[in-house]
Amino acid sequence: MPGRLYSCVMEFNRGDWIWELMLTRRPSDTHFSKSSTPGGESPLARDDDNTLVTHAVLFDGTKTVLAIAGTCFALGVVVAPHVKSGLISLKSKLRRRAEEPTDAETPVPLTVVAEAEPEQTDPPRLRAA
Repeated sequence: MPGRLYSCVMEFNRGDWIWELMLTRRPSDTHFSKSSTPGGESPLARDDDNTLVTHAVLFDGTKTVLAIAGTCFALGVVVAPHVKSGLISLKSKLRRRAEEPTDAETPVPLTVVAEAEPEQTDPPRLRAA
């Protein structure tokens, strides 16, 4: 850690091991060797026939992580107001749509096709005055 102030962020001791975030570079037509540690890979670069091609080159990953974090923060600051206004606009549209009557709620005008005289079952009765 001497001479590298930023490395304390991405390097830490755990038991007898030092863990450090690294960025690797290897030829595109290669893959890493499997490590004897479960989930780990070795920095040996091998081809599809599992023949050793070269060693991967390791770089300090701290600068990369800081650059990615800074970019994400900057994008969040720039994009957040646009996302917020878009959500407000969507909410307003949905509210207006909910207030509009649907086809089921719209009254259908009734048209009288023919008028019929009511049937009289009993003849009118006369009363004495």
